[in-house]
Amino acid sequence: MDISKEHDSSTHLRKSLFEIKTNGGANACVVCKHPETELSCDGKGCNRSYHLSCLDPPLQNYPGAWLCIFCIKKKIEIGVHSISEGIDSIWNFKEELQNGKHYFVKYNGLAHIHNQWISETLMLQEAPTLLSKFKRKYYKERAIRWKQEWTEPHRLLLKRLLMPQKLADGLFNGLANSFPKCYHEWFVKWKGLGYEDATWELETSPVLCTPEAMTLMKDYEARIEAKTAFDSSKAEKVVYDME
Repeated sequence: MDISKEHDSSTHLRKSLFEIKTNGGANACVVCKHPETELSCDGKGCNRSYHLSCLDPPLQNYPGAWLCIFCIKKKIEIGVHSISEGIDSIWNFKEELQNGKHYFVKYNGLAHIHNQWISETLMLQEAPTLLSKFKRKYYKERAIRWKQEWTEPHRLLLKRLLMPQKLADGLFNGLANSFPKCYHEWFVKWKGLGYEDATWELETSPVLCTPEAMTLMKDYEARIEAKTAFDSSKAEKVVYDME
């Protein structure tokens, strides 16, 4: 879907989404227009800022990238690459007789599950310096260190609401069943990678719809229940000790 179609399909949300005004200043909160914001959107080219308490529902200071409702909508309709700032690194190379040279690239802020093969022509347009560095390193070492396991969820760390359900229903109803309804996203730690490489993934992402992912979700819910029970027991003990 191109940008023009994305723009047209967003018209039905104009009345339910809060309007952006520029008279509050570049760093003013989109909602209340006051300064000293605590959160800025990490979406490509987005400079919207917010107070945590102004969001609906109010947001905790979660780890990892955070997207405003406009960029979430863009991510759902156009795809995850639409909100990335571009190519982050090159991890593989192939040359075909008919299609020429292609490079396996990772994008800024996205997990390896979203890596893509792109042509050398496109690489020269988007990341020529990165391409030159890769060529020097590849021709010297002749080694590829990318691992398939980096695309496999190892643990689900957190779960959060994308937007209020009423607003999400309005969004998906306006898309005429073109996309599965999605209300949450998961903070995923990937196999073979550290916690610093964890990323937020939509609950409708194919990688989170497998039997293995369902098991990880059950494990997460069990951990939350155990923690809630422990905290409740601890609170009761404190009250008992005070009596």
